Amino acid sequence: MNLYAKDFGEPNNFSIPFSEIVKKVKNGDILSFENEEYHFYKDFSERREIHMSNTDSLRNPNKYFAMLIENLEDITIDGNGAVFVIHGDICALGILNCKNITLKNFTIKYFSPSVVEMKVQRIHKKTAVFSLAKNTFFNAYDKTVEFYEKSPFSDRIYWNYKNDENSYNQVVHIDGNVFRVSNEKGVFHNVKKIRALNQNEIEITYSSKPKLIEGAVYAITQNKNRNTSGVFVNESIGVKAKNLNVNYLQGFGWLSQMCGDISFEECNFVPEEDRNVSSFADLIHISSCKGKVEIKKCVFNHSHDDAINIHGVFLRFKEKLDSKSAVFEFVHDQQGGYRAFHTGNKVKFYYRDSLEALLGDYTIKQAIDYIDGKSVSLTFEEELPENIGAVYDSQNNIVAENITYCPDVEISECKFSAIPTRGILCTTSGRVRIWGNSFSKIFMSHIFISNDADEWYESGPVRDMEIYSNTFIKDFDEKYEKSESPVIRIKPITLGGKIKAAVHRNIKIFSNNFENKKAYPITAEGVENIGIYSNVYKGKAKTKLKHYTTQIN
Repeated sequence: MNLYAKDFGEPNNFSIPFSEIVKKVKNGDILSFENEEYHFYKDFSERREIHMSNTDSLRNPNKYFAMLIENLEDITIDGNGAVFVIHGDICALGILNCKNITLKNFTIKYFSPSVVEMKVQRIHKKTAVFSLAKNTFFNAYDKTVEFYEKSPFSDRIYWNYKNDENSYNQVVHIDGNVFRVSNEKGVFHNVKKIRALNQNEIEITYSSKPKLIEGAVYAITQNKNRNTSGVFVNESIGVKAKNLNVNYLQGFGWLSQMCGDISFEECNFVPEEDRNVSSFADLIHISSCKGKVEIKKCVFNHSHDDAINIHGVFLRFKEKLDSKSAVFEFVHDQQGGYRAFHTGNKVKFYYRDSLEALLGDYTIKQAIDYIDGKSVSLTFEEELPENIGAVYDSQNNIVAENITYCPDVEISECKFSAIPTRGILCTTSGRVRIWGNSFSKIFMSHIFISNDADEWYESGPVRDMEIYSNTFIKDFDEKYEKSESPVIRIKPITLGGKIKAAVHRNIKIFSNNFENKKAYPITAEGVENIGIYSNVYKGKAKTKLKHYTTQIN
């Protein structure tokens, strides 16, 4: 059955009407919008206590969703050209415990993104004038400017911060180049006085002449606090996104967590006109998913972190309970709070100091989660390895990976540009094919293959990967910042930092065009059977292979 948005309410405040529609939706229905702007406000949004991987979720357990669908199957949301405008620092769309959901033909944008864009209009002696992106609200006084967004209904503050508080760094956008700078090189260093010139301009006087780039946009954000993701898909199977425009994502990115069979086709992750930032952090993030991840004919640019990141999660051994049971813990600050294992899932154990696998797979009989403790008690069908409690350098040396949630991946015919970090990160033991893509103005490596048991604990030893028919252009303008990263980088991260054995195997890199200037086209460590052939290089052709890396023709 077709359900029409126009029958449920006016588009100028569609938060409550959307909740009413969802109550009436039945499996197999199509929800159709019209080619209009629909506005969603934090005041009227659905709230859930739920946790999201790779965010500061444990500090922000309560999430707000502009649009939320739960426990549904075979649903299509057809925007027919609609624009969904989000008001507040909330998740635009949540899909929880669903199956076969199709999203198509709409745009997501935020009315007042919490990443504030400040363009350097002019500098004269010790004074700089900045113009602000539209719908940027602020109060300027003394040495401080407070940015905010508030409710038009209640004057409730949705979000606010002063200067660059709660920020690791700023991000500079100029001439298609995007890169991070420390706050000491940013807008609010050595400030003497701040005053508003009008609703769209700020004048800052410094104690010395500022070393800012005239004409550049300095983006300010609270990136120490990823309070949510922009789109969140959890424990769902068969979610398809087609012909979407995503202009901005709050808090993190489009996060799929513990899902299966995810696809994106002809989706544009680009900022709206007159803005420069498309995401608070990543664009597409796939954490611990299974089945197949397919991303094709998409465009990615101007995010504040990686365009695509696909990985599993390592949990570290904490305590043995009996011969078949043990407690494992999430380690990184931005991990934990969600179910990472289900009955019947297969688990493999690895040594952190080498990332070598222990023999055998283990089947979960029972998983008991301790959300507040960031841990889970796992009982297996089999006896635990005798050395499950192994220690290296005074740290527990065994991690567990849920190998049931290691997807096959195909990324094809996509365009990546203006990224301050990496284009693609992909660590999974599934079948991976990355082909027909183009990369330019990527500050760090265009493709990064890691597997990390010491920092982010993002897992995934590669077993079958082909990278072919791509164009890599290393054209970041080094008059702004120096970019020395190799184009393709393969580097596992172990406890102790040493590669002691091959971690990945069976990687082929062929028929690619590299315009890499002085940068290495490829560096690799810890790979068994890496094939590099039939590539064309315009720049340095030498690859750098070391530490248990063996090459095949």
